[in-house]
Amino acid sequence: MSAIDILLPTYNRLASFIMTLSGIAAQSFTDINLIVADQSQEPTLQHQVVQTLRRVIEARGGSVAWHERPQIHGIVEQRDFLLKQSSAPHVLYLDDDVFMEPWVIEKLLTVLQAEQCAFVGAFPAGLSHRDDRRPQQEIVELWEGPVRPEAVDPGSPQWERWQLHRAANLYHASQALPPGTYRLYKVAWIASCILYDRQKLVDIGGFSFWPRLPRYHSGEEVLVQNLLMRRWGGCAIMPSGTYYSQVSTTVLNEAGTVDGHALDLLPEMIERYAPQTSRTGARL
Repeated sequence: MSAIDILLPTYNRLASFIMTLSGIAAQSFTDINLIVADQSQEPTLQHQVVQTLRRVIEARGGSVAWHERPQIHGIVEQRDFLLKQSSAPHVLYLDDDVFMEPWVIEKLLTVLQAEQCAFVGAFPAGLSHRDDRRPQQEIVELWEGPVRPEAVDPGSPQWERWQLHRAANLYHASQALPPGTYRLYKVAWIASCILYDRQKLVDIGGFSFWPRLPRYHSGEEVLVQNLLMRRWGGCAIMPSGTYYSQVSTTVLNEAGTVDGHALDLLPEMIERYAPQTSRTGARL
């Protein structure tokens, strides 16, 4: 069994997917098992470059499992499927539009093991915004001391932490750090590159709520991370070492919107999985 299962869903974004695979193939940490759930109309594994990158990952000590699946139920069902294929103690949910610098997985694992929290993320920058400075959105709440449980309620001041994850705000904020240093910061939620403690994720039900959402939806990781933070805490690293390809999303309906949001399930999920947590995350 590998130390980390990388859970990678993809759909009709071949060039972006190749970028993501390239980042995986170049990681300094190689005790990985890559699990791909491919719903592309033209299976990605038919392409020679994809086959080559798979071989590179395997030659450097990793393993690869490939699943070609029909696109029926949407992204949260994909995440649920991938989690059910995993067995490693840590799972990295990685989107098919993210490039990782070679040190990212090793750093995420080091932090997760040291902090014993539920997840640690590395939020990608959209470098088309490299010259788009937004100081009012670059506010960072650092963790001073160990990562602790906390309740971040929608509409609360802490919910506004999401502003840091727009454009290249985190990238700009990270430039204030001395070279070679890293800090942990507080999040409302984090997307696209998140290392989870697998057992903790399973303990709050993972993504098994997918049948309750419409085909086109959003917010599935917002929901699970909110529950995880209430019980064990979560964080993110800066700098992140990750970058978006900035290709168009593939999870919207024909109108370019969604038909439902997973966060609508939050009150009942708190009651089911974190009923004894207060607004500060402390046990009552």
